[in-house]
Amino acid sequence: MHDEYHWWGQDTQFSASGDDLLATGVTELNQRIVRALLTPTGSYIWHPTYGAGLGRFVGRALSVEEFALIKSLIGSVLALEPDVQKQPPPTFTYQNDATGLLSVTINYIYAPTGVPQTLNFNVPAYGS
Repeated sequence: MHDEYHWWGQDTQFSASGDDLLATGVTELNQRIVRALLTPTGSYIWHPTYGAGLGRFVGRALSVEEFALIKSLIGSVLALEPDVQKQPPPTFTYQNDATGLLSVTINYIYAPTGVPQTLNFNVPAYGS
């Protein structure tokens, strides 16, 4: 089953004939990863434990404990994705700048093909 082609924070995409575009393969996986990391925990009433809620860390200086929590949240989301190869494990970096912008880079191997992938994104603050 394929997901609708819809990147976080953007409009749904449609084909020239007006049908919903579908995401497959790496694009589908990247959309699932970003959606899981950015969705605030508890915001889906039918799945209250879904989402890592990284947006809560945007806009302020982060403590060592908060950086450790971000690492744990990213690792948890990647561990749940069957299409992210587990060995070698995915690697990721994250940082926030002086303005409070949080950016994430994830390097992983797409398990169905064995091809390395890099996913980069900025985390919007809640309400953005």
